[in-house]
Order: sequence, then C-alpha cells, then structure tokens
Amino acid sequence: MSWKKGDLLVIASVLAVAFILLGMRALPAAAGERVLRIELNGELIQEVSLEENDVETITIPLEKGNAVVEIENGRARMLPLSKELCPQGICSHVGWAERPGDTIVCLPNRLVLTVVGSSAEEILDGVAR
Repeated sequence: MSWKKGDLLVIASVLAVAFILLGMRALPAAAGERVLRIELNGELIQEVSLEENDVETITIPLEKGNAVVEIENGRARMLPLSKELCPQGICSHVGWAERPGDTIVCLPNRLVLTVVGSSAEEILDGVAR
C-alpha cells in the first residue's frame, strides 16, 4: 500500500489534535477560583475555597459519626469511613476531586462533594445553552 500526500496530511492532523487534547487534559485545573461545595441531605452546609497551597481537613458531622474531607494543593478527597458509616466505602476510593464538575458522593450518608468554578453555573450539563 502506498501512502499519498493527502493521507499523510490527514493522519498528521488527527495526531496533532489528539496530542493537543491530551496536553490540555494534563494541564492543572482551571485558573479561576474553584470552590468545594459540601451538601448533606440536599442542603448546602459549607463552601470551601480550593487554593493551591492550602492543606486542611474538614470534619462533617453525620448521624452515626463524622466524615473527614482532606483538602491539599487545590484538590479534595474523602478519607476512609468506618464500615458502620459507609459499608462499601466507595466515596473514599474515588480519589482526588480537583476540576470543576468533579463529584464525590457518599450515598448511604447523602453527602455530596462537588468542585465548582467561581460560580455554580460553570458546570455544564448535557444540554447546550
């Protein structure tokens, strides 16, 4: 099979776009102010700014105990909970949430952690506006 000039141009273009998209994904999260929204039972209980150099832990009181959220270098995660609080512990296995739209959910406790940009409307859903 012989390659034509047009074939090579198309392949090179597709590869260039793929590398650009991968590079953008590897960049740090958005430069704007990001906030971690903590909701319990559908109600907002706290908003915490995600600064690059902040290190802190937040204790969230639940019905049967406490959940602990760790914030470090502009990202947040849920620390492991006891089996009584969260039998499967999926929320603590999700890992770090750092980009707007990243969400950690602890379903048994109805606890939701969401990273948003400077305003909650920066998260886009599947509907084009």
